[in-house]
Amino acid sequence: MRNRHLFAILLILIPIFFGIQQARAADEVSDLQKQIVERREKISGLQKQIDAMKKALQTKQLEKASLQNQLGIIGGRIQKGKLALESTQNKLQETSLTLKETELTIAEKQQAIAQEQTQIGELVRALDFSERQTIVTIFARGKTLSDFFSAQDALRSVDTELTRSLIKVMIAKQDLDKKKESLGQIKAALEDQKDDLKTKQEQLANQSASKAQLLLQTKQSEEKYQKMVTDLKREYSATEGEIAAIDRKVREKMRGQGKSLPTGPVSLSWPTASRRVTASFHDPDYPFRHIFEHSAIDIRAAQGTPIRAAGNGIVARAKNAGMGYSYIIVIHNSKVSTLYGHISRILVKEDEAVAAGDIIGYSGGTPGTPGAGPFVTGAHLHFEVRQEGIPVNPLDYLP
Repeated sequence: MRNRHLFAILLILIPIFFGIQQARAADEVSDLQKQIVERREKISGLQKQIDAMKKALQTKQLEKASLQNQLGIIGGRIQKGKLALESTQNKLQETSLTLKETELTIAEKQQAIAQEQTQIGELVRALDFSERQTIVTIFARGKTLSDFFSAQDALRSVDTELTRSLIKVMIAKQDLDKKKESLGQIKAALEDQKDDLKTKQEQLANQSASKAQLLLQTKQSEEKYQKMVTDLKREYSATEGEIAAIDRKVREKMRGQGKSLPTGPVSLSWPTASRRVTASFHDPDYPFRHIFEHSAIDIRAAQGTPIRAAGNGIVARAKNAGMGYSYIIVIHNSKVSTLYGHISRILVKEDEAVAAGDIIGYSGGTPGTPGAGPFVTGAHLHFEVRQEGIPVNPLDYLP
């Protein structure tokens, strides 16, 4: 009887002890949830400002091209970049808080499981003790039949409590597994947001560099700006014509030599270890879009990053333009070719066969460095995919 009383007291005290700890954890979780809500509200407010800035920029882009207008567009993009950067920083903090909240919830679940396991241990011991009390033992100790049935009632009570505890543990473990899976997803999102933050910082730096370069080249002179725009358009048009002609000429040359390229679908891979795109195909936010369309993706790549062939093919052009715009063209099949722009150092020769993954050169793009060309804002790889000489979205071909 004394053992049963001690056991009953233990069953009361264990939940109280763990209940106090769970209450503390619940308070921490509640506090974190309030902070998360605050971050979300701030992010929502920043997004409204970003949307308003987008509309203002769209209006500005429709105005006649002038130095002041271009400076206004770049200035607007800088402001938009700052808002986007702040928004990403807040998202990062929100995710960090969610991560902490989930970790606390997991700890709370683990504690609840430990509590139930402790209780199960005590119940099993009590059950084992009760089961050993046979009728013979009870009568040998001078117990009455009434005592025996009371013991059996206690046994059934313990057995029921044991079943309940086991069910609680099963439910808690299932919930814990879900929380752990959620934790993995939150951690992955956190890493993505860290990468996004770096990209936003680079884009902001590039926009600022673009404005500084424009001011340096024009010296606030509208006449110089208009001449620069004319020269740039002429250079862009000449480069486009050269690329289209080379693509066509190389294919004709190969056909004349009796050589053939594969006709099936092309499998391309990323030309850099980085997969972070800093400017998209026909990007509406491209700083010089009113001068020429951005018919490529810009991939984040530090100055001097190894550039690899995106697929098997033949080098159609390896143009070293000195301090001008240097690029490499690789033809992959009867229709598809790739172009790698702002190359600071070229490692391949024209008509050379390359395999997917071969290093063909090193990236550039830093203003004033070999291969960068005019109107660049920072180190990156300019990557084009062309279908029968016409630029198409590279992301449609990349894994």
